[in-house]
Amino acid sequence: MTDSSPLPEIDAAWNFNRPDASEAAFRAMLPAAHASDDRDYRAQLLTQIARAQGLQMKFDDATATLNEAEALLRPEDRVARVRLFLERGRVLNSSNRQEESKAYFREAWDLARAAGAHGLAVDAAHMMGIVETGDSSIAWNREAIAYAEQSTDPRARRWLGSLYNNLGWTYHGAGDAATALDLFRKALAAREIEGKTDLIRVGHWCIARALR
Repeated sequence: MTDSSPLPEIDAAWNFNRPDASEAAFRAMLPAAHASDDRDYRAQLLTQIARAQGLQMKFDDATATLNEAEALLRPEDRVARVRLFLERGRVLNSSNRQEESKAYFREAWDLARAAGAHGLAVDAAHMMGIVETGDSSIAWNREAIAYAEQSTDPRARRWLGSLYNNLGWTYHGAGDAATALDLFRKALAAREIEGKTDLIRVGHWCIARALR
């Protein structure tokens, strides 16, 4: 007999400043996931437990959790598979295996777009921007921005503030203050839409830094 009550929204349980607390929150959601017999949901939940473990530098535990998630996957579980690829890539990247991580992020990028998982597609492109270097890194960040700008999915568009800001600092570091300033202004506009006071304050500081 399965439980038909609504399952908790997975991403809402994240506290990126406290991955240990996030892991505990996700584990508290596991009994409901098991009771529902929703394999896709349970696999997605396990990938986020693995992400929290990776952020705590528990890479072996994260890999074992991802193996558990992968064992649940069926061909139709495309979003769960995207999450699996993303988290396998993140574990590899965080454990100084950047070259190995790239294949997973590219797979996540392709599959997320095919599945219409726009927020995860932007995440994958953003991760490619992190693991690549030089012009390739900039190109991936531009790809992530273009995809998020064209999307109507709020989960994709909420990436824009961070993407503009990160790319702005790349140009600032390269001595291109004009391009950096344009990106910082876009970042501030995105932050103002989000309405988060601390990020808005940072946005103003970045603009001031580029102007200086």
